[in-house]
Amino acid sequence: MVDSNQPPRNRAIAILTEAREILAERLTERVLDSAEEILSDARGESYMNDIDAVYEQVGVKLSHITQMLANMPAEEVQPATNQFRTDDVGPQDYSVVAEEGTSHDLVATTPRPALVGPMYVSAPALPAPKIETSHSPTDEPSFQHFVLQVQAGDVRAAGRTLAVLFALPESRALMCAATFAERWRRDPDFITRAMQLRTEVTSGSYNGSLVLLFECFGLTGIESIGVLQTLQNRVDES
Repeated sequence: MVDSNQPPRNRAIAILTEAREILAERLTERVLDSAEEILSDARGESYMNDIDAVYEQVGVKLSHITQMLANMPAEEVQPATNQFRTDDVGPQDYSVVAEEGTSHDLVATTPRPALVGPMYVSAPALPAPKIETSHSPTDEPSFQHFVLQVQAGDVRAAGRTLAVLFALPESRALMCAATFAERWRRDPDFITRAMQLRTEVTSGSYNGSLVLLFECFGLTGIESIGVLQTLQNRVDES
């Protein structure tokens, strides 16, 4: 039940959030109920277009709701001096801080590509100290590496990193990286939301992971389910 005493925008967000959870549950049930048909369609053994049917019945509505939530303006407008702009701020004006401590049991040292977390990226007020970031060609692809590449404005390199992490074709991964960069440019706080992806994956939150894959990378339907399976396999093997 939405609290009628909340401001109109908060009520709208609450309604859309509830609708998203309902649709996510419906999509989960629909996929599980049609598992064999979906897999047969994916293998080319069926011509019933079961994947398209699932997407048209539930996936489209879920995509629309999630997009509306992603585009809902923030409650408070930040001063212009604190806005993140990729066109007038270079990578040297940002600092990337990996949280230190011995309690981070979710961070694994493994030669396989994996999401790295927890990590927080801040956009300090200008002027900021100049920080040189460099990576050797042998660096293993990681989500932290991907974020640094987006910060540096190298979306093409970020797409190649994402292609390895998500097991996607490079052309599709480039589109996902461009979506990520644009949403971060428009909303400096977006990165905090994006960093929740590893937590959702490792905790087994199926719906939460799918929502984040759409909000951060524009992935939907069976494609996002395939990426989620890839990420879960990487976590299990780490």
